[in-house]
Amino acid sequence: MKITLLGTGSPLPALKRASSSYLVEAGGDVILVDHGPGAFQRLMEAGKRALDVSHVFLSHLHFDHCADLIRLFHHRWDASGDATPPLRIHGPPGTQEFIDRVFGPQGAFSRDLESRTRHPLSVGAYRERGGTPPRPWPDTRVTELAGPGVVEFPGWRILRCEVPHYQPFLDSFAYRIECGGRSFVYTSDVNLALPGGAPPQLVELARGADLLVHYLNAFAFEADHPGGLAGPRFAAALARDAQVKTMVTTHHGPWIDGGGRPEKLLAEIRAACPARVVWGEDLMAFEL
Repeated sequence: MKITLLGTGSPLPALKRASSSYLVEAGGDVILVDHGPGAFQRLMEAGKRALDVSHVFLSHLHFDHCADLIRLFHHRWDASGDATPPLRIHGPPGTQEFIDRVFGPQGAFSRDLESRTRHPLSVGAYRERGGTPPRPWPDTRVTELAGPGVVEFPGWRILRCEVPHYQPFLDSFAYRIECGGRSFVYTSDVNLALPGGAPPQLVELARGADLLVHYLNAFAFEADHPGGLAGPRFAAALARDAQVKTMVTTHHGPWIDGGGRPEKLLAEIRAACPARVVWGEDLMAFEL
């Protein structure tokens, strides 16, 4: 199993970081976990085409985790022929509505799709790719997930648990992918479980993980904002309690990215947990 960090940034734009996205190659499949702004460019830089991607799992529907799914979905469809399997999208409640509002018959891109399925130039290009007219609209079916669970695929499986993050306005999942006896865990964005500390279900999901990609976007919110965004103490406690082997930080905003702050945060985490701790950067890759 190989994991490539496509986007390690925050909602704020940054030249060196795309927003959240993680490329997982497992069991012959190419899987994306989240696909925020800028991540599609990173996907190409990682040597993958849109047509290579088989599955997408969204953690939640904040724009910095899903905006480039629009580009991926459209480009993959527009490069496909009759034999191309549809992109399999999984996400929390609201994911189907999100896709329909962009690519459905009354969606934001309905004029674009109408022209590409009916204009002779587009139909001709579709025929050259092996398609048989009339050209169909994209398959917009989505698998919406609810609560904790597991989805099995040939050679790999993905487990999930709910994590606290802006409920009740949206639902948010952490994911664990297992393949060949190895495991990768992604916390997604996570708020503290009141009165503080890692949610027990997240500790169990992360237990014994070979690689934990952990949200780190704050300094001392644990002490100052009960229920607020997780910071270094939370990250250290989760890695320690779950006995993970390597933890990689992600979701870095400009306020913690540079000026000696990464080194300070890493030192604080390393002092409190025995795991190997890495400051995540775009296109960093890990072979498990």
